[in-house]
Amino acid sequence: MTVLLSAVPLLVVVVLLVLGRGALTASLVGLCLALLMGAVVFPVDLGAFAAEGLGFLPIVVEVVLILLTGVVLARLLGALGAMTRISDWVLSASPGSTAGAVLVLFGIIPFAESVTGFGIGMTVGIPILVHLGFSVRKSAVLGLLGMVAAAWGGLAPGAKVAAGLLGLSLTDLGVHTSHFNVVPVLVVAIVVTVVVRDRVAGLLYSTLAGLVLSVGLWGFNTLIGTPLAGVLATLVVVAVLLVAFRARGARATFDRDLGLALVPYGVLTSGLLLCSGLAALWPHPVTTLLSSPPVWLAAGCLAAAVRLARRGPVLRPTLVEGARAFLPVGISTTAFMVMGWSLSVFDMSTRMGEALSGLGVWTVPALGMVGSVLAGSITGSLSMFATTFGSIAHITGAPELPVVAAGLAASGLANGASPARAQLAVTMAVQALPADSAMRPADAAERSAMERTVLGWVVGLSAVSAAGVAVALTLTV
Repeated sequence: MTVLLSAVPLLVVVVLLVLGRGALTASLVGLCLALLMGAVVFPVDLGAFAAEGLGFLPIVVEVVLILLTGVVLARLLGALGAMTRISDWVLSASPGSTAGAVLVLFGIIPFAESVTGFGIGMTVGIPILVHLGFSVRKSAVLGLLGMVAAAWGGLAPGAKVAAGLLGLSLTDLGVHTSHFNVVPVLVVAIVVTVVVRDRVAGLLYSTLAGLVLSVGLWGFNTLIGTPLAGVLATLVVVAVLLVAFRARGARATFDRDLGLALVPYGVLTSGLLLCSGLAALWPHPVTTLLSSPPVWLAAGCLAAAVRLARRGPVLRPTLVEGARAFLPVGISTTAFMVMGWSLSVFDMSTRMGEALSGLGVWTVPALGMVGSVLAGSITGSLSMFATTFGSIAHITGAPELPVVAAGLAASGLANGASPARAQLAVTMAVQALPADSAMRPADAAERSAMERTVLGWVVGLSAVSAAGVAVALTLTV
């Protein structure tokens, strides 16, 4: 009975999400239930509760600030037309549709997602795929599979949440996640090879890109740290592919407009990289603050805002639009985080872990995938299930780091496997078509059918990826 009562908050959240009530409603209801069940059924010492809460508060604040500045930066870049300029450059840099698709899936989408998160990467990549000649369905599916490095999306707040809830090293968690992330990379490489026109080129380019991405994620997690690992690894992928494309005769030109479009990314990446190195050499509260991702996301916002302010009275509406877009994301993520923390403090996650441990550690990737699909974000998934992952590891006697890392890796690709993301993906693909294109859906029914098809494919491929991660985890532990 205690196990069932412990699971009530999560079960209610799952039911609400399945019924389409949305992450905001589900997270708030789940938080209230977790606090209520904890206080009434699983009470703890008030002093210990307060001390644990104060210890977790800085992580909540940092994650919320990452979400806020990430959403605002995405809005500012959209208003500047930066994404459009980068898209045009990708098209000109690719020697064909196969090469372009690989560059988009393993470079452009993961890079944009690593910087800002929230599915921004696919909104950049899907129109490019349409321009490369892929159908609406293929463009949408491939764009969603571009979440191949989503575990590091938005400078990795999901990993930060899991590390904070369980007291793990963020860097160690990132390194272990990079090991398991080889599985979704392999799944995406196989899909790309199958769907492109030139399968030999698709196999070669996908193998090259997947290898560079996997090694880059491991290497940068080890040397630099987790927040920047996704940004730097995907930049290396882009650079390596451009060299390969140049050998095939493609010539990418770098002009002033492209340079300006990349300025906010440059400010963010270089500032965070330099200050992270400074903090490692000279540990101090000031250097620790300066090496925090929200500081340099805000700096990137400032760089973009300065340019946008020169274009007339558009800056204020863009900032307001960004703040409004952040509110539901920020509130739901905060609620999920505090709910996950509550489940841990009241030992409810331990009881759920005890119940699931009999099935083995393979349940962790499955939970990670389900959580990401339902919550629509890796941060939400890890906020709900990280403490349960830890409990399963402890009870089964498995090492905690690889178990949690497997859950995080399985959450990544599934980040694109939610109904809302599928709908957005099809919308982006349709909008990229010419007005008179025969590929446009004839009516709402055909469009809905497209969305269901896209969702089915991405959920199925995410399940294959999660199963592969589960096998890898079982062999590892």
